Amino acid sequence: MTRVGCLRREPVAQTRGVPSFTLSVALRSSAPLDDDAVDALRAVVRPGDPELRLWREPDRAVLRVSTECEAEDLDAALVLGMQLADEVGEARPGRVFEVAAMGDDDSQVWRSGP
Repeated sequence: MTRVGCLRREPVAQTRGVPSFTLSVALRSSAPLDDDAVDALRAVVRPGDPELRLWREPDRAVLRVSTECEAEDLDAALVLGMQLADEVGEARPGRVFEVAAMGDDDSQVWRSGP
């Protein structure tokens, strides 16, 4: 019997994937939001991000933003969420009151005080 190939004795390094997270930001707008305002924000907040989603709550006061990201861990993902919150806050007057990073098994949420 002829054997083709060989057995490797040294371990093979496995590529460890970087975890992905969903980021979510909630901003209470200082002025009512309509569809035109949301569309205008969509054009300036991360215009090259195909995962970015923006929508307003029915009362037209709260803007919600979400996207996907890769980060080493949940803490790093929340930092990325805070950066997204800063971008949204610069583009739209109001107060960010919640930032969340959500993974497959856990989530971390920052909420502002009253």
